[in-house]
Amino acid sequence: MKRILFTFSLLIVVFAFSFKNSSAQQTYYTYSKPQWAISFGPAWALATNDAYGRANYELQSEVLKNNYGMRWGWGAFLEGKFSPGKKRNDRIFLGVDYKGMSNSDFEGSSSANSTQFDFVIIDAGYEYLFYGTYGFRSFYGAGFTGNFISGSYDPNPNDAMDTLNYARTFESSFRVGMEIKAGLEFVINSSKKNYGISVSGKYNLTNLFNDNNTAVTKGQPQSLNDGSETPGPGFKRYVGIFSLNVGFTIYPDVKKTIRK
Repeated sequence: MKRILFTFSLLIVVFAFSFKNSSAQQTYYTYSKPQWAISFGPAWALATNDAYGRANYELQSEVLKNNYGMRWGWGAFLEGKFSPGKKRNDRIFLGVDYKGMSNSDFEGSSSANSTQFDFVIIDAGYEYLFYGTYGFRSFYGAGFTGNFISGSYDPNPNDAMDTLNYARTFESSFRVGMEIKAGLEFVINSSKKNYGISVSGKYNLTNLFNDNNTAVTKGQPQSLNDGSETPGPGFKRYVGIFSLNVGFTIYPDVKKTIRK
């Protein structure tokens, strides 16, 4: 009996010591909300409004008449965000991205007309950030965009004798637009929690505030002719782009502290 009591007492002491030791070794941390965020990654782009269209029609006179013959393309972006408040819900963003749009209506540029357009975009604006769990956030924002747009049209090589179907170059034009966007951020479960993955959608109406129309001279670079005046289709052609961005995000100022 004494031997049983001794063994039982020893087990209680060992268990209590182990529990106390494990509790002493377990440390909990808290992480500050980031004031800065830097994101970069690839983007998939879809032409909208009057940018979207075909490069090949039964009548060559319809080519680039009412739209710019774009469909979709790829690009990349770099964006910085700053949160001035203590709650870190308000963010000011500044970014730059590139999008290349090309289209031959799935027929291949060697046997069909094709268009190529390049967009270099600088955007700035405001976002509101919602904090869910620590590893999940959502944001919504709007801003202004400065857009440098250039492009070209290459006719079907088999239509070399068609005088209506000739190569055209669009000179680089600067347009001022506006964008809206929304997205999600997922914080990677690292030791410092200062990295994340972002997924966002963005709609940019690139020429909302200005346009230009100039006479077209064959063989010479031409304007986008996106205004309602002549030459042009007789109405303002809006160049819109929707993009889906997937980025890697760095939060450089996250502070890790021991929870007391």
